[in-house]
Parts: sequence; C-alpha cells; structure tokens
Amino acid sequence: MATAVRAVAAPRAARREFWRRQVDAHRRSGLSQAAFCTGRGLRKGTLSFWKWKFAREAGLASHRHSTGTARTSSTSAFVPVQIAALKTTREVPAPPARPDGLEVELTLGPGRGLWVQVLRGIAAC
Repeated sequence: MATAVRAVAAPRAARREFWRRQVDAHRRSGLSQAAFCTGRGLRKGTLSFWKWKFAREAGLASHRHSTGTARTSSTSAFVPVQIAALKTTREVPAPPARPDGLEVELTLGPGRGLWVQVLRGIAAC
C-alpha cells in the first residue's frame, strides 16, 4: 500500500518572515533580482511579489502614521533627485567624449552595490 505524502504550507508568519529575510538579503547583495534568485533557487516572480507587498505595506503604514487614516491609492516608488555642481579644489580633467554621448563619473564608496544597480537600470533604458 503506497503512502501519500502531502506538502503542508508553512504557517503564514513563518512564510512572511522567510520572504522578509530574502527581500532584505537581496537589497544588501547588490545583485540583480535574476542573479540573486538563481543563486538561491527562488522564483523571480515570487521575490518580486514580496518586494511589492512589503513596499506597499510600508507606504500605507507611513501614510497612515502621518494622517491617521489608511491611504487607498498606491504610492510612487520614485524619489526626486537633484543634480548639483561638483565643487573641487583641484582641476579635474574631462574624460574623452564617448560616441554615444554618455558621461558618468562616480567615486564609489560604501554604497557601491546600490550604485551598480542604478547604473545597470540606466544602461537598460
């Protein structure tokens, strides 16, 4: 007589905590979502869902905290950026012009992984 094995879903809190750790680890990794998921054997779509879910909850929580009521519309993930002129005490030679007109010069510090992701996103446009 064959014994049937039935998969039991993890309790909601445990599943949520697991994905919270994965989302946090992905943010710290500096890897693309595809590379991160491949390395951990995760589905990219599932990680995307949980990132969206946690971001949405954070947006609703911060809005609820400031107004006392829940917000029903979605929040924007874009942050305004202002480019300021660099003031230096020494002359910095201009890099040679590229045929495609792209000019980016950065000194990468502790937040290197974030900048790598930003530049990859810009390059993909």
